[in-house]
Amino acid sequence: MSMYKKFKQIVYNLFFVPIIRINNLRQWKKYLKTTASVNLIVGAGGTEFPGWFATDIWTLNLVNEKDFAKYFTNKKINKILAEHVLEHLSNDDLIKMLNNFYKYSDQNINIRIAVPDGFHSDKNYIERVKPGGYGEGAFDHKNLFTYKSLIELFATVGFKSQLIEYWDESGRFHTVYSNDDNGYISRSLINDERNADGKPNYTSLIIDFYK
Repeated sequence: MSMYKKFKQIVYNLFFVPIIRINNLRQWKKYLKTTASVNLIVGAGGTEFPGWFATDIWTLNLVNEKDFAKYFTNKKINKILAEHVLEHLSNDDLIKMLNNFYKYSDQNINIRIAVPDGFHSDKNYIERVKPGGYGEGAFDHKNLFTYKSLIELFATVGFKSQLIEYWDESGRFHTVYSNDDNGYISRSLINDERNADGKPNYTSLIIDFYK
């Protein structure tokens, strides 16, 4: 990183991040006044849906329990939606995140996770999404999950699973995904324009997790 970029990062962290955090906290308090159910988008980027509270690392650092305690000590999380987020986290950070999810979620929590699918039958798809692949953002990917590895990961902290959309190890595609109240996934069979021909050209591994 150049000296100029380092300087810009320092200025951003010192002056803009505190403002962002204060604004996000204000938005959170406003959100609580309008909803009985806490529906959380993590790693949202610019994604927003009515009835959901969108967060990014400046609002909610997924591996920092202090951030979770600030928001959810008195009000537990009812739903979590994460589309193509977990593949950017290391294994250690994933465990920290899941422990936070478990501790600060309601007993009836539903967590909808969508990630690139490591069992996808198209080799070109795999080359795009694997760690270090040529697809957008893949340079930062640290995992390429299959339905087996993702279920096993969540099970380590006590979550159960329901398969929604996935490829199996024999190259067969399965889906029961619909645009329901548990969270909208854009990179799915029915929502991604790359599947306009009705074929699963670009899909995600989608699993719902619960206690």
